[in-house]
Amino acid sequence: MPVGPGVFATLGITAAILWCKLMGHSPGFLLASAGLGDWANARVFWLVGILVCAVVCMVIPKRARRFDAVLRYVLPLVAAAGAVTFALSFRQDFFDQRTIAVVGIVASGFGYFWFVSRFVLLLSMTQGLSCMVWSFAAAFPLRQIALATLDATMALEAQVLVAMALPLVSALMFELSCAAARRNAATETVGDRSVFGVPTLPRTANTGSGERRYLMVMVVAIALLLSVVRACSISGMWGTDHTIGLEFWSVAFTVAFQIVSLGLFGYFAIIRAGKHPVAMRFQLGILLVMASLVVAALRSSLSAVPSFLLDSIVNVNDPFALLLFWSTVAVAIDALNVPANRMIGLAGAVYAAASILWVVLITGENAVGSAFILVVIYALFMVFMVCSCIGRRSPDCLDARAFKGGSESVETRIPGDPDKDSVCEGVASDGAGVEIGEPASELLARAIDERCDEVASQYGLSPRERDVLLLLVQGRTGGAIQDELTLAASTVKTHMQHIYVKVGVSDRQQLMDKVLNLGD
Repeated sequence: MPVGPGVFATLGITAAILWCKLMGHSPGFLLASAGLGDWANARVFWLVGILVCAVVCMVIPKRARRFDAVLRYVLPLVAAAGAVTFALSFRQDFFDQRTIAVVGIVASGFGYFWFVSRFVLLLSMTQGLSCMVWSFAAAFPLRQIALATLDATMALEAQVLVAMALPLVSALMFELSCAAARRNAATETVGDRSVFGVPTLPRTANTGSGERRYLMVMVVAIALLLSVVRACSISGMWGTDHTIGLEFWSVAFTVAFQIVSLGLFGYFAIIRAGKHPVAMRFQLGILLVMASLVVAALRSSLSAVPSFLLDSIVNVNDPFALLLFWSTVAVAIDALNVPANRMIGLAGAVYAAASILWVVLITGENAVGSAFILVVIYALFMVFMVCSCIGRRSPDCLDARAFKGGSESVETRIPGDPDKDSVCEGVASDGAGVEIGEPASELLARAIDERCDEVASQYGLSPRERDVLLLLVQGRTGGAIQDELTLAASTVKTHMQHIYVKVGVSDRQQLMDKVLNLGD
């Protein structure tokens, strides 16, 4: 049985995050990290590389996409050379040691962000959000196992060589993942867009303006949250040794804890949350990340002795925040009419800029003492942003549209403003079975359901195709449809392709227009 793209992507993501861990905390790189200590913590320069890559993606998204065909082969070599340069910078006297170290680490940070963002684009746009979530969730336990294996079997110099090779491994896994995705899509092509030569899933259509504003706020807010989490974690500062002395039982417990906690977090806080309204979609994930951040801030006062449970909660906070960050970016890419590279660049730039600020302001000595204050400030900040965003527009206040061809037309208006088609109460035009004061969202859902029945009957859709049609018109992603109907990704793609052919459209937007009788 052929290996799926998610398996190769998981290995590629594992290689990328293991590479980052080794460069920041392996004893083989400590000399370079210590050499830069008089200027700044070495992580600052890694973040500068991320910031540069993010700004490039944000400012010139279309050109960055055209460059992908070249960068996917050039950047692995540049990143590997950056790792070599950083590791050897203070072991030579021919060039200025600090300058060489900075160039090497900036190049590595640039390559790291590019690699991870390409995996996010490939998985979320061609395989669905669920595949991306599980690939990231599996990568962190695999990284922990790899760290323990390297510690037990390799000398420090060999670990440096492994770190130098990891960018190439990640690039190879990306190419294999693309090839597997193209193979799977060969007979199941849906739509006419592609990324990295792989046909993409249809995008979510007709996202309301209020939801678009909310998603943009969430992308920025969760990027800031990730920067706080990283600043207050044990991996937040480079140059300390966290990759040796790992005992078997400690590693086994940490791996088991990560598998269970990341599985539950990914399923309930991200995948299942996709069925909730946009205003509530990210709240559980944010609360869980903040809760584990509070535990990290109070760890020293909770217990003075080593605790597998408390330490595992602290260690899993990083993966939680990273998983939430990239999932939010993937949702925004799918729902917003913004170039994918621009959205990734915006999120990455906010994260990197804020992280640089935290590294400058927070040292390893006072990070724990100030973390609780940061959590409180961020919680108040989040409450203010969410309330101000939702307060502009109540969740039940939807733009009213007339459904031509339906049995009844629902049109609502704000009292006192006859020119604005937006209200929180609806009245049927002929008074047939609709109560005054019924939320407009319920009226809209009923009208969509009835219209999908008509379209299914008119074009001869099967019962299962009718179910998929309804979820498509509701704006569900391919991954959400998989979870809702308990279907495989390939089955969902096949149903979507059949619907497009029978209805006579080529993408989701045309399908929406056809079902809602818009533009006739």
